Amino acid sequence: MTAFLFRFRGELLAAWAVAALAAGWPPEGCPASVAALLAGLALRAWARRHIGPHSRGREMSCPERSVSGPYRFFAHPLYLANTLVVVSLSLSLAGPGWRAALLASGPVALWIVLARAESAFLRSHPSPQRSTPHDAKSGRWSSEWASTLPQIAAWCILQFLSSP
Repeated sequence: MTAFLFRFRGELLAAWAVAALAAGWPPEGCPASVAALLAGLALRAWARRHIGPHSRGREMSCPERSVSGPYRFFAHPLYLANTLVVVSLSLSLAGPGWRAALLASGPVALWIVLARAESAFLRSHPSPQRSTPHDAKSGRWSSEWASTLPQIAAWCILQFLSSP
């Protein structure tokens, strides 16, 4: 079951986004949620810089395990970053309160299941550790920031649509 969830995590999140928009429309807005959005996007860019391309695949793999950057502090910083972004977008859509919590609960539950499965995978498949950023030689740091544009655009659109 977790292999299915991992393989189709992007599609599941897209389905959640459609359902969240339908359930939360019209957006109520929450300008203060920008703090969670920016923190999540910054953590996401920092973590992606350190983890390498294997994390973007359809199957769990770990040719090397990052122990630098945010991986020094968190076991799964990408899931934490994604949670911050989803909380921000849920607040922008539903406003503060139980509706925003309900909207964010689906993706958060998915990431908890995946994080537990990934931790079990890492325990059963030891990998060499890497203590430098994955992009130290390639200079891909700027492309990681470009990957944050869709989330920023979504937040801005929700805030604009919620304006009187």
